[in-house]
Amino acid sequence: MRTDTGENNGEMVKLNVKVPKRLLEDLDELAEELNYTNRSEFIREVLRDTTEPILTPGAQEGVSQGYADVAAGRTMSITEAKDRLGIEDESEG
Repeated sequence: MRTDTGENNGEMVKLNVKVPKRLLEDLDELAEELNYTNRSEFIREVLRDTTEPILTPGAQEGVSQGYADVAAGRTMSITEAKDRLGIEDESEG
């Protein structure tokens, strides 16, 4: 669970949303189970998770490196990759 509440990402604004009572009860229950301080903190986290990349910084770096490798021509065919990794083709069986 993140502890960043978003205040340093800009001005906080109030958002009024209507939800079915049962959904609100479910949100409150889940927020409590996950030890969020309050409902707003939990909902901000859910909104951040749906609008920000979900890759870890290491994974983001790996994806960027992959794109750089492709751009620089550092690629190999699937046959070369299988040979390098010692994987036999299933049809060769």
